Parts: sequence; structure tokens; C-alpha cells
Amino acid sequence: MWNPSRVWQFARYALPGLPLAALGLPFYLYAPLWLAEQGGYGYSIVGALFFAARLSDVLSDLPVGAWIDKRGSHRSLWLGAWLLIASSAIALIYLPHPWPLPLLLTGLVLLMLGWTGITVPWLALPVNLSVSGEDRLRYNSSREAMLLLGTLLAMLLPAILAPAMIPVALLLLLAVLLLTVCLQGSQVAPQNRQILTFRVLLSDQRLRSLALPWFTNMLANAIPGTVLILFMREVLDAESQLPIVLISYFLAGLAGVPFWYFLARRIGNLWAWRIGLCSSALLFSFAALLGEGDVGWFIAISIGTGLALGADQALPSAMQTALAQTLSAEYGGAALGARMFALWSMLSKAAMGLAVGVAYLWLGSQAEAAAPPVWAISAVYVLAPVILKLLVFFMLGRKSMLAIDGDS
Repeated sequence: MWNPSRVWQFARYALPGLPLAALGLPFYLYAPLWLAEQGGYGYSIVGALFFAARLSDVLSDLPVGAWIDKRGSHRSLWLGAWLLIASSAIALIYLPHPWPLPLLLTGLVLLMLGWTGITVPWLALPVNLSVSGEDRLRYNSSREAMLLLGTLLAMLLPAILAPAMIPVALLLLLAVLLLTVCLQGSQVAPQNRQILTFRVLLSDQRLRSLALPWFTNMLANAIPGTVLILFMREVLDAESQLPIVLISYFLAGLAGVPFWYFLARRIGNLWAWRIGLCSSALLFSFAALLGEGDVGWFIAISIGTGLALGADQALPSAMQTALAQTLSAEYGGAALGARMFALWSMLSKAAMGLAVGVAYLWLGSQAEAAAPPVWAISAVYVLAPVILKLLVFFMLGRKSMLAIDGDS
């Protein structure tokens, strides 16, 4: 039955995803190149600084999660994290470059710390808010849909806005982020509540059983992203069509979220995720047959794999939420949601970092001249993620996974 208050509850939770994704995509994709070329730092320096900042970002997840489990997520936390993001982003955009290198590194570290301060408690909220398997699906599906919508917005804004309006759009997105995170309210940590250590959490077989396929799947998703531009330029000779490919992919992902939500309600999160993995691997494998001039077929493949994107995001998140609730109940209501989602966040970031290293080491080892050969690019872009997706499919078939399906 249609319940407006419940719809608003799920929408209110999901809303920060739009500004977070719209702000995050330009920062991760374009900021390094802009700082290297327009900022005057050079590629090597920017690469080293971003690597150091990324390392601090990965290492900050677990302490932030532990702090939130102990103290709760208050409006002061949302506001403090937002101030770190806003002040760092505005300074990076508006103040003239180049800066002293320690100052630039500090700005990047503070920006990423603010990001962690918002995303970790936000990802963990469904642990406390959801009361059923359907609730978990609704919270996680609505969040992923809003993140996809924000990603689409980030790709469309540069095309519809004059360059002089981009800084204004940044300020508006920061204002929207402030409003939407403040709408989350406060989750007060109960007094005398047990706080589980990470050692206790990691000793649980169910958590380890879910962590390995989660990390492997994130690696499978990250590898193609690191070499997408190279694939379109060297294999398809269609680099100019990149925006159309990305918009098609993410728009299909947004359209597919309701399907995976309804499928998971019928057959469970685990089987729905496995179906998504198989369909994605099968469709993506056809990209190995493409060559120069086949961009139309590549867009079709992108739409097909984009439709499976919702299964990759909302369904494992719902399983993670269910596992956190189960463990909390088994330990007498122990606070652990933020720690667990800090762990998932850390694994995702580590997978993205490993993807860059693996992909570029492979391409560098096969380079014959200015660019690697077409077969080497196709191998890392298509073959590696397809094999990893199928590996995740078989990992999820183990008996230990049945205990953490999270569909009930």
C-alpha cells in the first residue's frame, strides 16, 4: 500500500547520494588532470600526491567507523565532515595554483577525510533504520539509484553549462549536500553498549565469506574503468563518443534498479546478485570481438551491462546490512554498523587502487611503442573483469553464503 511517509523516509535517506556522486565524479576523473596541466604541478607530482592522499583515505575508514560506533552519528558530525569537504573543494577550485606541495597534499587529505566522515555513517544508517529484508532492499536500492542519478548529473552539467558556471554549480551542489546530510538527523549511540573490536568482527566466518567476493567484484568493476579511455581510443577509435557511452551505461543502471529490487524480493538477494553477475559477464564478453568502427555495438553492450549495475550495488549492500544486524543481535545489540561499512569502504578503495596498478603494469609490460597493442588492451579491459565476475559467481555458491543472504 502506498504510504507517503514511508516513501519520504527512503527518499530522505537516499538524497545525499545525488550531490555526493555529482561532486565525486569530477574530482576523481578530472581533478588530477586539471591540477597536472592547468595547476602547473606536472603529472609525476600529482600522481605521487594523489597516491599519498589515497593511502590516507584507505587508512582513515576503520578509525572513523570505530569512532561513529562509539559516539553515534550526530548533526555535528555531518556538519564537521561537510565543512572539510566544502573548505577543501572551494580552496582547490578558487585559490590560484600552484601551492606549496605539503599544502596541496593537506587539502587533498582533508577533502577525502570529510568524504569518509559523511559516507561511512550514511552507508551504515540502514543497519539501524531497517526492520525487515524488504526495508533493507528499499534503503539500499534507493541509495544506489540516487548515486546513479548524481553520476548522470555530473556528466551532463559540463555539456549544458558554460565553463564560467561550473564553479557556481559546485557551490550549489555543496549547499544541497549540506541540506541532505542534515536531514539524516542524529543516531545516538546507546549508553553501556558493547563495542566490538575489528578482530572480533574479522573472526566471523560469515563476514570473511562476504568480504572476499565483495572485494573481487569491486576489482572487476574497477579494472575496466581504469582503461576505458584507452580502449575507446586505441581499439574502437571513438574517444569522442565517451560521453555517450557513459551516459548510456549509467542511465541503463538507473533504469535497472527497480528490476533488481523486485527480482530480489522474489528469489532473494543472493540469487539475484548471481544472475546479475552472469548476465553482466556474458554481455561484456562480446566486447572482446569489437574493433575500429564498432562503437554502436559497444554502446549496446554498455546499455546491457548497465542494466546489471543495480545488482552489483544494491544487493550486496542489502546483504551487508543484514549481516551487520545479525551480528549485532548475536552480541546483545553491540554497535558495529559503522565499523562494518568502514571495512566495506576500505575494501572498495583498495580494489580501485589495485585495479590501476594491475592494469597499468600489464599494459606497460606489453607496450611496443607509444601505446600497448590492441590485444593487450582488450585482454585487460574485457577478459580480466569477465573472469573475476565468474569467480565471484562461484564464490557466492558456497554453503556459507546462504546464512547471509539477507532477504528475510
